[in-house]
Amino acid sequence: MNLRRRLDYLWRLFATALSFAVFGLGGVLVPLLAMPILRLMPGSVTVRRRRARRLVHWLFRGFILMMRGLGVLSWHIDGGEKLGRPGLLVLANHPTLIDVVFLVAFLPDAVCVVNGRLLANPVMRGFITLTGYIPNDRSGNLLEAAAAALGAGNALVIFPEGTRTRVGEPLRFQRGAANVAVRCRVNATPVVITCSPPTLSKQHRWYHIPERPFALSFTVKDDIDIAPFLNCPAPLGSRRLTTNLEHFFTKECQAHGH
Repeated sequence: MNLRRRLDYLWRLFATALSFAVFGLGGVLVPLLAMPILRLMPGSVTVRRRRARRLVHWLFRGFILMMRGLGVLSWHIDGGEKLGRPGLLVLANHPTLIDVVFLVAFLPDAVCVVNGRLLANPVMRGFITLTGYIPNDRSGNLLEAAAAALGAGNALVIFPEGTRTRVGEPLRFQRGAANVAVRCRVNATPVVITCSPPTLSKQHRWYHIPERPFALSFTVKDDIDIAPFLNCPAPLGSRRLTTNLEHFFTKECQAHGH
């Protein structure tokens, strides 16, 4: 490795560490500072949570702009205008640790279904509580909370894999996302995410710095019509839609070279 490449690598290692340190500090401090202020402001719990989601949207937008400015990454979004519609069920594959940060930065009033284990994470717990994000371990309450979010015109964001993709392994979707689509009778808006070179995946730690700044691509595809999956019992329709989603995302990721 020549001197220039070595210095570039060290800078991106430092910039990545700085970025995650800022995110961690913000995850602890922002909810502590914002929660008392939001509670003092007039409005119902629903209104306060909407304000909190807008706050997190702008903070996450600032965070990804900071990472780009530091030279850690770049991104491109194709079809982003499709995300401006109310009541979307956004389904995305999950190649990196920061996919949800980007989607929230693109969607001003997103309600995310998140891994329930994040409630034990001091960085994420405050954001989840503040915004009313839905832990995926709420079982029976998940459908009710999802239906309420969609009915209020929010964008509901779900990663059907339930966890990050393992590089080189086939996509394996859980049935929860399809179950929400079928039982709430809402079409799915797929977002295909790719990362080049691969980083921040299930196999990568934050300090596994790629040989160059990584580029994230977000492609918002046309809605998937769920009508064909409603002409049978809901459990069967959910299974069929899950298989359809696996095939769809696998094909799209392969088309993007991943």
